[in-house]
Amino acid sequence: MSALRFTRLSICLILAGSANLYAADDDTDDTHELDAVDVVGTSVDGYDAGMITEGSGSYTSGASNTATRMVLSPRETPQSVTVITREQMEDFDLNSVAEVMQRTPGVTVNAQDTERLTFSARGFEITNFLYDGMPSMRSSTLGKQSAHADTFIYDRIEVLRGASGLLHGIGNPSATINLVRKKPTREFAGQAGLSANSWDGYRGELDLGGPLTEDGRVRGRFVTAYQQGESFLDHYENEKQVFYGVIEADLSEDTMITLGVDSMDYDPEGSTWGGVPLFYSDGGIADLDRDTNPATDWSSWAQEARTAFVNLEHQFSSGWYGKLAYTYQENNYDAQLASAGGGTLNRDGSGLTFWSGRYLEDKKQHTFDAYANGPFELFGRHHELIVGASYSRSKVDYIGQPSVNFDSTLDNLFTWDGDRAKPLWGDINTDENERASQTGLYATARFKPTDDLAVITGARVVDWRVDRGGFNWSGDFAERYQENGEVVPFAGVVYDLTDRHSVYASYTSIFQPQTQRDLNNRILDPEEGNSYEAGLKSEFRDGRLNTSVAVFRVDQDNLAEGTGQPIPGGPPNSEAYRAVDGAQTNGFELTASGEILPRWQMLAGYTHRVTEDPDGDELNTTSPEEMVRLSTRYRLSGRFDGLTVGAGVAWQNQIYAFVDRPGQSGQYKFVQDSYTLVDLMARYRFSPALAVTANVSNLTDEKYYNNLGFYNGGYYGDARQYSLKLNYNF
Repeated sequence: MSALRFTRLSICLILAGSANLYAADDDTDDTHELDAVDVVGTSVDGYDAGMITEGSGSYTSGASNTATRMVLSPRETPQSVTVITREQMEDFDLNSVAEVMQRTPGVTVNAQDTERLTFSARGFEITNFLYDGMPSMRSSTLGKQSAHADTFIYDRIEVLRGASGLLHGIGNPSATINLVRKKPTREFAGQAGLSANSWDGYRGELDLGGPLTEDGRVRGRFVTAYQQGESFLDHYENEKQVFYGVIEADLSEDTMITLGVDSMDYDPEGSTWGGVPLFYSDGGIADLDRDTNPATDWSSWAQEARTAFVNLEHQFSSGWYGKLAYTYQENNYDAQLASAGGGTLNRDGSGLTFWSGRYLEDKKQHTFDAYANGPFELFGRHHELIVGASYSRSKVDYIGQPSVNFDSTLDNLFTWDGDRAKPLWGDINTDENERASQTGLYATARFKPTDDLAVITGARVVDWRVDRGGFNWSGDFAERYQENGEVVPFAGVVYDLTDRHSVYASYTSIFQPQTQRDLNNRILDPEEGNSYEAGLKSEFRDGRLNTSVAVFRVDQDNLAEGTGQPIPGGPPNSEAYRAVDGAQTNGFELTASGEILPRWQMLAGYTHRVTEDPDGDELNTTSPEEMVRLSTRYRLSGRFDGLTVGAGVAWQNQIYAFVDRPGQSGQYKFVQDSYTLVDLMARYRFSPALAVTANVSNLTDEKYYNNLGFYNGGYYGDARQYSLKLNYNF
């Protein structure tokens, strides 16, 4: 779907009207109870009312459905789920998914370069993403677009840690990220915001809408944001614009249809390709300035994302709820890159050479899903059942072009300002296409043998196929990978010890097709294994505060572990992987979210995990084994009424990577010591409509490597940043 067609549709939505915003959410009475969750017998319009976080004033959610598709409270869910609410995103100015993940318990963000960011949980990369509960198939090529997605269009972001075979069928035992869009409501309201930051950045936001008909049977919402700015890196800047429009219409009292589109354009300049050198050519450690940018000033990884979706929901008189959903997605990028990542850095700044090339990818995906959820009676007890089917297919086309007559030598990194003429691009030397499809049938039942005991059992049957073809560095090729009838089971049990405390346990299997290649240029076999979790969940203050203690274990075969070595005859800057059998991860987590005391909100988590191979050697060492994530805010009263203050803390222990060091035989263990990042926020509300918020991220200006070992280099984390935002609700 072209950008022009999306623009036309967005204009239509603007003219039609749009959404509702909750005014003056900082003045929300924090002592109110979250809406109760009652799946059976609710209207379609209220099916997910207990999950919506906008306007709640809370750092927790009354319910989620990311784990099993059943709408369950945190204490009823037999897995670890964290919800980053609209309130927390607003408090700490979290405008991208990457910024949200940096504050999420149990999750780390690794930057391979300026544009490629990956998320990890429990030591493994997160590859599963849901949009309003609908899965998205990932691409096997270079793009990492989800990290830059703008959060202004989302009500909340739910993170399910551990394997999630019921919803996806495939995936790492890390986590699933569910991005849940804002919804129209029945009263007109709006929000406008302007902000600026210390990196010469500016941002504008607008969220409008409400009823489109007098009786409120048709409702809409339009959301847009635009930002541009620089970075702590030399000669780097980016521009991002996002649009979202959605219309809901009540076809009857029990039937509702939803139509929506969203669009994002992301246009950076000065994009790096890989990180910076860790060593000088004489073997000395190169502790470079954090603002060092080895890319040209025109180097860019421009990205576009377009989505259109339609949902049809019906509430049956029997108490059953049904939903039909279709989503179309386009994700494209045009990467015209030149960054000094080759060679070896000398003490005088010479010695590096440029990697350069142009890479384009066009991905289109269709996803269909249909399910029904409702009660049934067995042995005189009431239980709940979900049955459904899903189908996804994607088409990815990817080409690469070399630079022509480009001077690949960098004279001096220390005086480099990015100024070099942009080359012409040569004939296509890589032309790859990928056609993938996945079909899933799933069913989950929640049995209630007694009032205190819930047993959840289910399974997903997956058919998966990928066809790849084209030509590249190794010549013409045609490959097919296929798995049929793969069964991914799930079992969970929750027992209420009291009306506040429950113990739980869950199990699911792991099935993850892989795209990594070994030293023989062969794709690794699918990763397989089992994931176990058990713990204690509690709720306090009528559900406004939720806590969890969880222990987990993951057993894996064919686990992909990077070797740090190139693939002989492989693509430029490729890395070979080895398959590890018998890998095991053990760990535990402590989390708390919600209202500690009236006016005091908090989200906190501590995670510990260790991943080892059968010989006891540590794996995934570039992810921390221990981490703390804390976000908290307090709304003052009395003479300071109108003032809200808050803080965020992110701590992790050391990470390390084995890299090549000049002059040393064998690999060198490069260590990033433990570090702590501190954020602060303060908001003053002049009136129920007008507020000003100040934020500081990385208050102490901590210098640290966010990533180690990628292309034998490192990448620095963000420097200190100040921002100020003016927000008006109407």
